[in-house]
Amino acid sequence: MHIFYSRQETDRRVLNNPVATLGVFDGVHLGHQQLLRDLRQFSEAVGGGDRVVVTFDRDPFEALDRPSPGFLTGLEQRLTLLQEHGASAVLVLQFDRELAAWSPERFAREVFLETLGAHHLLLGFDSRFGAAGQGDAAFLKEHPEWGFEVRVGRPKVLEEEVISSTKIREAVLSGDLEGAARSLGRAFSLSGRVVHGDARGRELGFPTANLELDHTVAPPRGVYLAALEYEKVRHPALVNIGRRPTFHRAASQGEGTDRYSPTLDRVEVYIHAEVGSLYQQKLSVELHGRVRSEQKFSGVESLVAQIGRDVEALESWWSEREED
Repeated sequence: MHIFYSRQETDRRVLNNPVATLGVFDGVHLGHQQLLRDLRQFSEAVGGGDRVVVTFDRDPFEALDRPSPGFLTGLEQRLTLLQEHGASAVLVLQFDRELAAWSPERFAREVFLETLGAHHLLLGFDSRFGAAGQGDAAFLKEHPEWGFEVRVGRPKVLEEEVISSTKIREAVLSGDLEGAARSLGRAFSLSGRVVHGDARGRELGFPTANLELDHTVAPPRGVYLAALEYEKVRHPALVNIGRRPTFHRAASQGEGTDRYSPTLDRVEVYIHAEVGSLYQQKLSVELHGRVRSEQKFSGVESLVAQIGRDVEALESWWSEREED
């Protein structure tokens, strides 16, 4: 898959009769996946053109200093998922105030025509572009001089509701991982880079990888059953999300600042296997269920005993999973 991180570095020579779509694609959920299937069908109908996704490098709300609903996926994970679901190329636009102010006419000309050379466009049923979201499929059809063939994707409905990133965020934030997974078509994942911690887990006999998230939406604090793939092998894992109140009394009282995301202090991953040093590596960890909420223990001994019980729950879950 070709990835272009700006309009300037886009090479039209590698794009064959591009068929393009546009969106944030946060989560790359079942609705997005259906749009990507429709993009493939559109491509086949016009002779097999390249399937190009136009997306953005950051949260548009944050770029405009507006309250953000948060992101389910970082850019790197979005790119991986877009490739898995059939994109031939992705153009990542640098979203800033200047781009936000572009008229829909300018966006259509400079992005679709001049940058991509795309005359076949598939927009989501609720896709908008240009200043104040004034551009849509109807707008493009009002300009036959541009020579666009425009199609509109269908909404994906699950349990009589249209699947949306907004509803998936709400599910994750409320701890409804099963509901989020149904709309995503996979387990919800935490992704980011492993950074140095204070080695507290190693001292307790349960070494953990401290994950610096590259997205902002995560479930409530607690301990979770998880799975991750490392060097093409899947391993069971426990994920602790929270502020470690046994060691940080002030944090348990709501004081202090979050280090890794706007909502979390720590994301610690205990991998139930020997995998060596993971420092500075990128990990994506699937969450499959909550073991317990965050707790403050009377001391280290009671904490270690509880972690032992958590690991037993993990082993039991993994054994049942393997049998299935």
